[in-house]
Amino acid sequence: MTTHENILIGSDTSASLAAIIKSLQDVNQYSFITATRVSDIVQIAKSIQPILIILSFRDNQHIIKSLLTYNKDFSIPILCLLQKNERHHLQMCDTIVVFTQMFEYGIQYNNLSTNVQGILKLVQKTKPSQAPKTFVQSAMQTKNLTRFTLELDQKKAVLDKIKERIKQLYDGVDAATKTKLMSIVNTIKMTRNDRKHWDDFKHYFENVNPSFLKELSTKFPCLTAKDLKYCCYLKMNMSNEDIRLILGINQESVRTHKYRLKKKMVLQKHQDLRNYLQTFAN
Repeated sequence: MTTHENILIGSDTSASLAAIIKSLQDVNQYSFITATRVSDIVQIAKSIQPILIILSFRDNQHIIKSLLTYNKDFSIPILCLLQKNERHHLQMCDTIVVFTQMFEYGIQYNNLSTNVQGILKLVQKTKPSQAPKTFVQSAMQTKNLTRFTLELDQKKAVLDKIKERIKQLYDGVDAATKTKLMSIVNTIKMTRNDRKHWDDFKHYFENVNPSFLKELSTKFPCLTAKDLKYCCYLKMNMSNEDIRLILGINQESVRTHKYRLKKKMVLQKHQDLRNYLQTFAN
């Protein structure tokens, strides 16, 4: 990897900049350049052409418009870290690729690094300068997949909180109310494990990685639907913590499943499962 590949990070507060950089410690093969003023963002982007721009301003929309003023063919992908309620006000432009993620969710739940690495992998795979239309199309598909995964993750987290709250109330109510509460809990369990979630995810995933599941299933017909789902998450470079949250399991279960997958694929102990899966559909 060449040394000129930089990530430009802009924010109007030093605390946000520090939090973002700390969250990206795993992305250590790129250089980080920071800025706190709109004019600096524009000038730096123009002079060094970073591989990715990460924005965390009170008004990200203004920064995007400013970047477009100096170059109508602007093609650098942008990741906007949004504050509460900002999602409803951010207007997307069809000519550029803009990913979005809630700032709090990305920082506190350690999802920022995973999503950034996924975006960077896409950028490396399809350079905008070589095939801009292909890049934009692929990036939009990946953005949809990332957004769907994050929204599903957040939905499950809310359902889990509701379920825990019901458990706290359970002992202090009469028998009739307990029956009703258990009915709600069972509904939550069914909703949380709804097969439609997987079908929707699979649809988005196969748009981005059209032959991955087919190649994997052909080589390893013994893999179950659960195995394939886990492999998709690893292909997306999701961390063990991300997988734990989405599947609603503990860390030990994640490690156990990874061990069983390696056995089914007859991998050596020193072989990394995540790296091995990246070799499929490339």
